[in-house]
Amino acid sequence: MISKAQQEVPFISYGHLNLIKDFRLLLTELAYLTRFYIVSVASDFGDSEALAQRLYNLPMKFLAKAELIFGTPLGEELVNLLSTHIISLQTLVNGLKIGDQASVDAAVQRLYSNADLLAAYFSRINPFWEEAQWRNLFYTYDRTVIDEAIAVMSGDYVRSLEIFDRLMLNALAMGDYLADGFIEYLTATRRQET
Repeated sequence: MISKAQQEVPFISYGHLNLIKDFRLLLTELAYLTRFYIVSVASDFGDSEALAQRLYNLPMKFLAKAELIFGTPLGEELVNLLSTHIISLQTLVNGLKIGDQASVDAAVQRLYSNADLLAAYFSRINPFWEEAQWRNLFYTYDRTVIDEAIAVMSGDYVRSLEIFDRLMLNALAMGDYLADGFIEYLTATRRQET
């Protein structure tokens, strides 16, 4: 027999579950590629240009998923904001590598400034995303990436592994918040259509 409490448990469809998985995967891909890029630049090992190209592809992947959900083109603003984030991360890492403190400081400033713009943009395109929550998520992620880059560049690899664990958790939290907002948006849209 099914109890009343069991009946009130929200149902998650396979589509919603896949949406959550897709956005968690996309954000963990960002975290992994960022770490690989940092390590590649710091150690001169591997192909940092190939990693940079993979990072540059992420905004278009995100745009394609978002437009599929919203059903309308979102324009270039989203791609520009996400690309600015990636370019700022790369500028930070490269500045740390060569000891260019002015470049590092400018990149950090740009990261946080761009985080504000991204937070405002996301809250504008989806009423189920709060600007303050996005700002907090982006600031936390950016601060963790900065810590990661400094740890790797200074050769503190044990600390960098601990930081990377936090980076992954931050990426998953961002992916979950993305998916939750999209699911709320889709649910509200379906209710309006009926």
